[in-house]
Amino acid sequence: MPLFQAPLQPRPSPPEVADEREALEGWLDYFRALVVHALDGLDEETLRRRVPDEHGPSLLAIVKHLAELERTWLVERWGGRGGRHVPSYVDEDVPGFRLADVESPDEVVGNYLEVCEKGRDALAGAESLDDAVRDDRRGHIELRWILLHLITETARYAGQAQVLRNAAADLTGAHPEPQDDEEPV
Repeated sequence: MPLFQAPLQPRPSPPEVADEREALEGWLDYFRALVVHALDGLDEETLRRRVPDEHGPSLLAIVKHLAELERTWLVERWGGRGGRHVPSYVDEDVPGFRLADVESPDEVVGNYLEVCEKGRDALAGAESLDDAVRDDRRGHIELRWILLHLITETARYAGQAQVLRNAAADLTGAHPEPQDDEEPV
């Protein structure tokens, strides 16, 4: 079975000296890249394996879930300035992690990268982190809150992706290193 190769892109380093907005956007990009790099060098069966059992998420499901979060918060809510989004990822077994058998790793990761780029485009028009968007549950949410929320979620799932990668490798006995010339985090 062929191994997944993460799209060629340098893994960014989080900013060490930056203004608030540059730092927030930089950390989000850093964690986005870590999620994608966690898939590198694994076969499709491993990418689809639910860990720790059939009720847990898979690596591909995590990427799909993060694509939905990005689409919801940056593309639709922020870019659409408060539009309501109904997520397409509801699953009775693992809420938020539905993955169709026909979705290839390249398709899932490609969609995530595309949504991230649309999110960057939506951010480009923002004048201030203090700008707010209407939210049905909370009233209004500042762009700062949206970025911090996405950073928190993406960082959490980047860590979980690395744990799933290691657990999947333990199950197969193979410990592939990401095809990246940088040190693992």
